[in-house]
Amino acid sequence: MVDKKEYDFLIEEIKRHIQPATGCTEPVAIALNCATARREVKGNIKKVTMETDIGLYKNALGVGIPGTSERGLKMCAALGIVGGNADYGLNVFQDVRPEHEPLAKELLPLIEVGVKGNTDVLYIETIIETDEDCVRVITYGSHDNIVVVDRPPFAAFTVDACADMAEIQKYTLEQMKEFADYVSLEKIEFLEDGIAMNREVARCGSQLRFGKSLQDMRDHALMEDSLMSFVPLITGSASFARMSGVDMPVMTATGSGNQGITLFLTVDAAAEKMGCCREKKLRALALANVVNIYAKSFIGTLSPICACGVASGLGASVGIVYLLGGGPSQMMGAMRNVLGSITGMICDGAKEGCANKVSLASTSAVLSALLAMHGSEISSSDGILSYDMKELFENMEYLSNQGMKDTNAAIVDIMMRK
Repeated sequence: MVDKKEYDFLIEEIKRHIQPATGCTEPVAIALNCATARREVKGNIKKVTMETDIGLYKNALGVGIPGTSERGLKMCAALGIVGGNADYGLNVFQDVRPEHEPLAKELLPLIEVGVKGNTDVLYIETIIETDEDCVRVITYGSHDNIVVVDRPPFAAFTVDACADMAEIQKYTLEQMKEFADYVSLEKIEFLEDGIAMNREVARCGSQLRFGKSLQDMRDHALMEDSLMSFVPLITGSASFARMSGVDMPVMTATGSGNQGITLFLTVDAAAEKMGCCREKKLRALALANVVNIYAKSFIGTLSPICACGVASGLGASVGIVYLLGGGPSQMMGAMRNVLGSITGMICDGAKEGCANKVSLASTSAVLSALLAMHGSEISSSDGILSYDMKELFENMEYLSNQGMKDTNAAIVDIMMRK
């Protein structure tokens, strides 16, 4: 049995890992770091030096930024400095206006960006030098976790090999389902904010290229009007809008807007199509969030593998099994179906093409759940899979963090040649 204290812990874990953000969270993290440094420093800027881990560098390199048509890490930093409001956290771009763009462009020649080579953990270090002051700001472990604001002489910052998220790993799938079954409904009603927020972004995205194309195929009978076509339409439309840099907040999950979109909208769209009641949907979404947090505790904040598939998509698949009345056995089957099929989908940076991956991840989530409920699951003896949930994700951790440790560097090399 899961006691009340553990229920409260899981509720707080969900709340801690979801929050609104305007724009892709990697440019947002850079802007928040730089906006914090600008708020603290005095004088006229002479030089800005920034280092990030390679995963964040990769994800911020080519994605749209709210408030500008420009892209790249330097522009993220510059816009954070001239127009960002650090008090808004991951909504740092909220006050950015068109007049900030030329000011940011004037700052670009003063900004130097590099990659910190000895960390696999999310890391941003910015030093702003002015004609009368110097300030350093360090973000570590998660997108809004600013751990250092200081002035020279700078003390050495020791990079830990991994963020401490082990507490969630003590829970079994049976305990997670029990939590979803019995937690007070009023304590998880906050999840409706994420559904509403991400639905709005999906509506916006339905008028853009990706969403209009999928809808056109449905209208011309190239895709039937079904659960399997509705889910990728909703999730892909939202992701395309976000990656294009629309100035709208998204409810993120485990530090990512696309993971929040995959998690919230896959479960929401499936519940709508299946005619599930509000309570069942919220309980399924609570379970999906806990499973996603569990998965991310193994593979890390930024992974060479697309976490929309192996974490948020997987969590959504477990949520759909819950909607269909399945238990832990079918949920494990759904997990193996997901990980046995789309684990090889790499993360090659944030950009509009992520909409295709999000739609694929959500489609896989639905199909994997339906197959598991019909008694069809990939064998635990296949490849990297396991019969045990913890061992399954320990395998994922080893694959991602050891087997693919040079993947991000190779991806960035390719991106920089273009």
